[in-house]
Amino acid sequence: MSRTKRHHLQTPIMAISDDGKITYDLDYRSKNDDAWYTAGVVLEKGKQLRVKLESFESSDDDEVFSTANFSKHHEIEEFLDRFRPVSVPFDHDECSTLIEGTKVCATYTYDGSVRYFDAIVDAVYFKEHTPEKCLCTYLLFWQHGPDEGNITAAPIDGICHIMSGALDPKITDFLKPVREKLTRPSSQSSHTSKTPFLSRKTSSNQTLKKLQASSSDSSSNEDSSSVRFSKGTGKFKTELYNQDKEMGGIKETGSHHHYIILENLEKNLSPVIMTEFIHEQTSITTSAFVFPSLSTETYARGAVIVDTRQKLKMIHEFITNPNHFIVSKLTGRPWVIGEDVFRDGAFNINLHMLQPKSENKNIGGKLKLVRLGTEEYERAKKSKDLYMEFRNHVNGLVKRLDMEEKKKWGTN
Repeated sequence: MSRTKRHHLQTPIMAISDDGKITYDLDYRSKNDDAWYTAGVVLEKGKQLRVKLESFESSDDDEVFSTANFSKHHEIEEFLDRFRPVSVPFDHDECSTLIEGTKVCATYTYDGSVRYFDAIVDAVYFKEHTPEKCLCTYLLFWQHGPDEGNITAAPIDGICHIMSGALDPKITDFLKPVREKLTRPSSQSSHTSKTPFLSRKTSSNQTLKKLQASSSDSSSNEDSSSVRFSKGTGKFKTELYNQDKEMGGIKETGSHHHYIILENLEKNLSPVIMTEFIHEQTSITTSAFVFPSLSTETYARGAVIVDTRQKLKMIHEFITNPNHFIVSKLTGRPWVIGEDVFRDGAFNINLHMLQPKSENKNIGGKLKLVRLGTEEYERAKKSKDLYMEFRNHVNGLVKRLDMEEKKKWGTN
């Protein structure tokens, strides 16, 4: 599946890998325009990985990575997210398998050129046709690219299966020294010294003293903490990584976040499940929290956090899309956004011990989309309406309490 050229071709300069082979069997998401290209990789002396785009003969079009470019664990995951097995176009006789909710890679034309970006099939308008020529129309909700967050119509031509599977072993070989460098004791201690977490090996009193001591030291430090999600490979076993994964993220630098509050969540829902589900559906990297609830409450509230307002807008549109609900597989409880407020601020508090344990993340925590026109959708809609009726009633009581308190204490 050749991708449109970004630049005019120049004199070819072919890089040679250690084994002398280049195989164009990967999809690669470019750093330059965020589009997907058919690509192959060249490992150069074990310290540099050259990504070559099919049909781009000039080395000027290559994208090159060095082992020196990586200093954080999440950078490895973000790098790996740029690769996957090459996508395969849908055949015209496969249109019945291309249904709502399917994540695809599809062509998008702008500025006179064609690029490939990921999208979710939002709706399908089937039309009777022969097996040789599909006449159906697909509405695509774009996950990135020029029309990110918008819906456009497309025929089956140019829509591709997103494949899964093993990547070129040269990528693994390239990352091996990077992983070794980041998992050395000196690297781990530098992280944990900046970001003390409650440890399973330390009493809560001991750790609390460390937290209190470190908070005064770090109050003037510009390298403040934030949380970012990483899919993870299971190969980093440091205390910091395991604890942060339970709340759906890796501790990283930066203190400004954009977030929305979710309601009607399962009380034992794992933030890891939330972040993985959102990433699978939208390709957006997020963090998530599930807040403690009262023993009398049957639901929980939570937050989804990202680093830009545009990403937050996309997630909000995905969650509030009227064509589906996000529900618990166990109970059918739908996610609810009770107020359309985009919030921003710092999530630099330690909520680790308040999160559901990762070993319990599969208990009532699996999520799925239920589509408009199904019985599950109708049940989810009734459940949401019931929750909103309850919520509005509580809001009325809160307003009444506020008025009564102001009257009693003579405040405005």
